[in-house]
Amino acid sequence: MKKSTFFGKCLLVLAFAALTFQIGCKREEGFYDTSDIVNQTNLDTYEYLKSKPGVYDSLLFLIDKLNMQSILKQEQVTLFAPSNSSFQIAIKNLNDVRKAQGKTAIYLNDIAEGVKPGMTNKERPKAIADSSHLDTMVSRYIIKKLFVANDFAVGDGQTVYSVRGDYPMHGVRAFADAQGWQNGGSAIIEFANTKRSIFVPNWSKTTTTSVNIKTKNGIVHLLRPDHVFGFDEFVNRLTLIPPPPNLFTYPTGGIWFIKWDDVNTVDGSISPGEKFIKVLDNNFQTKMLNNFSSTNKIYMNWIPSEPKVANSYTITSANDSKTYLDRDPKAWRLEATNDPVTGTQNWVQLDIRQDQKFTTNYQQKIFDFVNTVPYKQYRLVFLQNNGGNTIQISEWTMNLREIFN
Repeated sequence: MKKSTFFGKCLLVLAFAALTFQIGCKREEGFYDTSDIVNQTNLDTYEYLKSKPGVYDSLLFLIDKLNMQSILKQEQVTLFAPSNSSFQIAIKNLNDVRKAQGKTAIYLNDIAEGVKPGMTNKERPKAIADSSHLDTMVSRYIIKKLFVANDFAVGDGQTVYSVRGDYPMHGVRAFADAQGWQNGGSAIIEFANTKRSIFVPNWSKTTTTSVNIKTKNGIVHLLRPDHVFGFDEFVNRLTLIPPPPNLFTYPTGGIWFIKWDDVNTVDGSISPGEKFIKVLDNNFQTKMLNNFSSTNKIYMNWIPSEPKVANSYTITSANDSKTYLDRDPKAWRLEATNDPVTGTQNWVQLDIRQDQKFTTNYQQKIFDFVNTVPYKQYRLVFLQNNGGNTIQISEWTMNLREIFN
């Protein structure tokens, strides 16, 4: 009898353990099925946005203003769709800055309208530039070719390109959390503006709320309502006053060269692809990176093909200014001369700047000075950087700002 009781107890323990194991291995109720579901509509992408009144009106307004309807109606594209709230946040941010500057509020229709009757010659370039910025920013949400969430699941995702300008954006698939399960929810896409940088921390990112909406000609992914249209560029672009006309017509408009205090310093010694010539190529994605110290200053020279009047110039920061702050220029002076090109020159100081700071990559700063003299030669002398032993910029221009009535 004792033996029978012992075996009975053993069987009971084994049965309980098996039941516990089975329950432990079973999915928790409420676990979200992460299969890639594609929603389908018989509408084209443009019509799909139209079918959601009160949600995508701002995006549609710009699509119409920028004559992009045919892209969303006929071409095979992927749209990451920002909703009305994305534009509202961006406009509020812009008007907060304008208010701090003592300016009146403006709205999306004012910006999109571009040049309006009664504008002065000074106002016109800004209006044209603002309209162009809107085109650029909208285009980055419209991607060439068709991509569903699974297409972004390989490795670290993939780079995709805007429908206008081939601007590189990036997508990577992830999963939302659900019912207490980390990454146990539906598929989402992390959509990023790469800033043309290989450094991921420099990217500006947002995520989707819904993915894989298949239209007649495209794929639509819906972005979070708290996404700010334009990523982090909207305010910067729409408060930027464009520079006056560039006097450089490289390579035919004169002679450009670089010098150092130390005559043994060689242009391109750090990287053959990052020489002085890169500041003249009208391409902010390239840069000059050269040796520098307080005792080895850099002189960037321009001898126009004929004497020129300049009263403005620009300097643009490079691709990794946020990563290598010590390379950015901090102090410099602009000089000019009418002495013969050969021999000793007496330089006139036209402008001097100190304690300058570039706060982001590809930041263009415009500097005005008073001058009405046509000079035979100009030079920009870098005096100080932020402490490193190299200096970098992506672009340099000399400009002429007309005097408007």
